[in-house]
Amino acid sequence: MELEELALPPGQAGPYLGLLAAGLLGMAGHVQFALPLALLFGVKVAFPGYFALKLDPEGFSYRFLIYEHRYAWREVRGFRVRTFRFLGFPFAKAIVFETARGELRALPESFRTEPEALAAFLNRYRATALAETTPGPEIN
Repeated sequence: MELEELALPPGQAGPYLGLLAAGLLGMAGHVQFALPLALLFGVKVAFPGYFALKLDPEGFSYRFLIYEHRYAWREVRGFRVRTFRFLGFPFAKAIVFETARGELRALPESFRTEPEALAAFLNRYRATALAETTPGPEIN
């Protein structure tokens, strides 16, 4: 099975909530906070493909602001969901992965998918990509 390149768009609600927060801060007179928020989330609304999670047979990439993070599938040990807690209560879920160097990284969001479903999908895509790039036995 040949893998196709995919681009998963960023979530829809986050940028609009950010713009709402920027508007409320601006109305409250906190322009120094409102302007950077409006710029950041305005760019996400205007150019959603720019912030997509991109998958291909060699690896995946995602962008945060102007820096693109790129990882090869062989550099990643797998994906899982981590629940962050505040005062003992679940606050947010993030998809995390461990690099070959042992560093724990998190994706910036779940890209319009439930975190558990996206982590499972990424693990399947990774396993398929690695199986396709692993050389088979020599036939003489």
